Amino acid sequence: MALVLNCFRINNRPEVEVELIDPVKEISEKIKAIIDTGFSGWVLVPGSIYSRLASLELAEDNWRTYSTLSGNIKMRTAKCIIKIGDVRIMGYIESPTFGREMTLLEREVLKKLKVEIKKGEEICIEDP
Repeated sequence: MALVLNCFRINNRPEVEVELIDPVKEISEKIKAIIDTGFSGWVLVPGSIYSRLASLELAEDNWRTYSTLSGNIKMRTAKCIIKIGDVRIMGYIESPTFGREMTLLEREVLKKLKVEIKKGEEICIEDP
């Protein structure tokens, strides 16, 4: 039986608590991230959080560029441990080099969890 990490009503803000851990410094930051199935990245964070946790920043050649309605946006990218409930995922945090700062949980993380959308009722995230 899977452990339910969080459920929200369809009309509520789909937010989940996430702990981001710098694998080198072993410091962490707890955030509330909005689930965003329309963005193909990992975890989008503001520059202030990114700066504290980016010990394993990738070379600029490896940063992703995303196409948005505002144009192309390059993302600074660093390896990070993403912890949701008891689930730990080695992944990446990303932060835009310019533009609006948001906190989003994106598709690369969601693919590693069980996400259930109950028609017209609620969305639940479970430990796979």
